[in-house]
Amino acid sequence: MSAHTPSAERSAELSDAFADERIIFQSAVKELRSGAGPRYESRRAALNNYPLTIYLDALAIEGNLHDVTSDSVRAFVESASNSPVAARTLRSVVRHKTADRKWQTVIDVTDGYELSTELQCHRAHALLMTNQAERATTILTHVWVVGQSQIKACDPVFSEWYRRSGPSDEVVWSRALKAADARNMTLLRYLNRFASTGLKPSLSDLGAMVSRPDRVTQKTRGAIVRQQDIAVAGIKRLARVNPGRAFEALQQLERRFSFSDEQMRAMHSPIVRHSLFAKSAAPIEWLMSRLPALGDDELTEIYLRSTIANADWEAFRIAFQWLSVEKQATDEWRYWRVMAAGPGEATRSEAELNELASGRGFHAYLAAEALGLPLTLGSHYHAQSSTDAEALEVEQRVLELNALGMRWEATSEFRSALSDPAIALRLADLAAALGWHSLAIEAAAAAKAWGRLDLRFPMVFASEFQNASQESGLEVEELIAIARRESALSPSAVSEVGARGLMQLMPSTARLTARKHNYRYSRSRLMVPSYNTAVGALYYRDLLTRYEGNRLQALAAYNAGPNRVRRWINGDMSAARWVDTIPFKETREYVRAVMAYNVIYRLKAGKPAQLLSQAERDYQY
Repeated sequence: MSAHTPSAERSAELSDAFADERIIFQSAVKELRSGAGPRYESRRAALNNYPLTIYLDALAIEGNLHDVTSDSVRAFVESASNSPVAARTLRSVVRHKTADRKWQTVIDVTDGYELSTELQCHRAHALLMTNQAERATTILTHVWVVGQSQIKACDPVFSEWYRRSGPSDEVVWSRALKAADARNMTLLRYLNRFASTGLKPSLSDLGAMVSRPDRVTQKTRGAIVRQQDIAVAGIKRLARVNPGRAFEALQQLERRFSFSDEQMRAMHSPIVRHSLFAKSAAPIEWLMSRLPALGDDELTEIYLRSTIANADWEAFRIAFQWLSVEKQATDEWRYWRVMAAGPGEATRSEAELNELASGRGFHAYLAAEALGLPLTLGSHYHAQSSTDAEALEVEQRVLELNALGMRWEATSEFRSALSDPAIALRLADLAAALGWHSLAIEAAAAAKAWGRLDLRFPMVFASEFQNASQESGLEVEELIAIARRESALSPSAVSEVGARGLMQLMPSTARLTARKHNYRYSRSRLMVPSYNTAVGALYYRDLLTRYEGNRLQALAAYNAGPNRVRRWINGDMSAARWVDTIPFKETREYVRAVMAYNVIYRLKAGKPAQLLSQAERDYQY
């Protein structure tokens, strides 16, 4: 066995080591359902070294919530501190004790822990009911001052707070400013019920400013500090609509108010951001002075993309210096730094391009093809996985939960441990051994194990992709590259907007594609790998036909839709310039990723690979 790979044999070894205890555990769970009597206690005593003992203890606590003590709950939480079962059990206890109005127990079991919003509200409720209003108010202010409605679990303590004292004008105003930033007019109107007579006019003015930010320079009522707050909110809102007018209004307001540095930054940032996209923008000279002063990589990158789109290399060279050192060192900006090189920089540029070309990824492959060099898989260096006791505990719990058919709990354990890179890498190896390839990909990314191509780019669902390849006439590697980016090779993936399966097909798109190619459409079958890959491949082939084989445009359309791609084509850009100036960040990264993944899969398969075809290089986008 290698130093970094717990093989399938290792997984089986760990699992078989607890075969007897697993039977006892299952028996103990059954005993708990009828009460924790002597037979349960004897089984529990035999499981002190079993990985899932904490799950048994959690069940024992949740089965006896009425009588459980603070000390026993805290002892359990400490013993299970590296497992998500601790937080779930604590939540059950706190909910029950809150319902029973056992306020001191709620305070005791939540003391010193990092709490969810729900548990913070329950703790604050308990503090209020035990006459600890000052401590409660500190928590309540934190959870109440948000720009949207808070979770329902907080309603009881909020009602009690309102009955006793409620939020001060200062706290109400803080929340009103959050609501204004979120353009939440419903919340702004709601806050009037908590405002004093003196605050109500300012709330009214703030609401009017959100609705009509073009009136930001008009006189407002109330204290000067609130006038400034309203002015800041108005400028931020106006910047989204008309950054040029926001700039002009700010010039007037600066003569009226003494804004803090924080307020100035809060206004400058949206004016700059929206000026970079809008026809009505702040003066370019002012933008160029603000960008380096703000020191915001995201804003600087937006501007740099505009210089790439316009082929304004002198402006690029100036703005490149405004990026942080970390951003300057990324492949993308190293590549464009070379492309934008000025007179006298040829030697340095060639050396940097050669160094970049030895790597792996979209810009590394652009560099290699520019130099006529073969594409490579780059460095395979990676950190070692953890061998400490905590890592072993997590691994054993994941294996046992899986052996018991508790896949949801196993996945929860798995993901909760990914914040530690060394443990994440160990779990990535475990997931790969178990065939959980999407989780292996997720864990390898958490571990920043970029060189572990075995984990990051597995060849799975081979027969399904092969069949889809034969039917569509497309390369296997191209199809799996799409699925790798779309779903991380998870056949059960469902996006927030409803895209489904390996190739993340929207049901409406899949239905039209299926009918076009005489397939019987079935929404449920979109979760079946063979059906999903077949329909997905045909849809992608249709896009390639539409764009005359141009994969860059077809992939952009797969992600963002053909209508947007049509608007993005101007006919005057090279492939690299076009891809890196696609307006949507998600689509830009998507196209780059799939193109690079295709190369990686081909190289792993021992096939010749190129990033761009000659036609794709020659096309003017």
